[in-house]
Amino acid sequence: MDSLEYIDAYFSGETPQEETRQFEQRIQDDPAFAEEVAFYLTAREASKEELVEERKRDFRALYRRADAVAKFRPALIRRLLPAVAAAALISAIALCWYLFAGPKTGPKLADRYIQENLQLLSVKMGAMDSLQMGLVLFNDGKFIEALQEFEKIIQSDSSNSTAVKDAGITSLRLEDYDRALYFFRNLEIRNHLHLNPGLFYEALTLMKRNFNGDAAQAKHLLQEVIQRNLDKKEDAVELLKKM
Repeated sequence: MDSLEYIDAYFSGETPQEETRQFEQRIQDDPAFAEEVAFYLTAREASKEELVEERKRDFRALYRRADAVAKFRPALIRRLLPAVAAAALISAIALCWYLFAGPKTGPKLADRYIQENLQLLSVKMGAMDSLQMGLVLFNDGKFIEALQEFEKIIQSDSSNSTAVKDAGITSLRLEDYDRALYFFRNLEIRNHLHLNPGLFYEALTLMKRNFNGDAAQAKHLLQEVIQRNLDKKEDAVELLKKM
């Protein structure tokens, strides 16, 4: 297998620009090297999943220990009740401020949806291409580099709807709302797609941006998603219930 450090340096963003181009060209020209990169990414995705499971186990163990303390030390809990009550009061005041003086409903709902659904994008295991490389960079939180990969694909093949969608999502994560809207509206007009989330993601971007008139326009678009039975209809229904 090719040097692990060489491959790892590329995905860590440590490779010089000239070597980066050579690396990407080698993936296209050298099938054996492309397989090595795919193996590397498969192993890294597996290690991420293992880390998540490890953190879950740690949390469950911590929760059990905390539960045991609560059961066997009631006197301590009684002594702490006044402090807990004071803390609860402060938390209630903070919550009221957040609900009534804090961020608007639209941005909060958009933030929650992004956190629950757009933190990671699905990567296919196996052969590696520019789209998969962009997805890996996105999942590593390297949004600028990921967007560059998606835009290169679009420049060479403007019909690649997946790259357009992923470029829009990446722009949204970068909080570049105008660029995100450009990609999602470009996606929206592609009537040949069986599943087209362009209209839904446009509404989500407007909710997050929250300029004057954005909330009303976002509601209109979500209603259109539902009426036309478009992709992400169920998500649109849930968002409208909370707006």
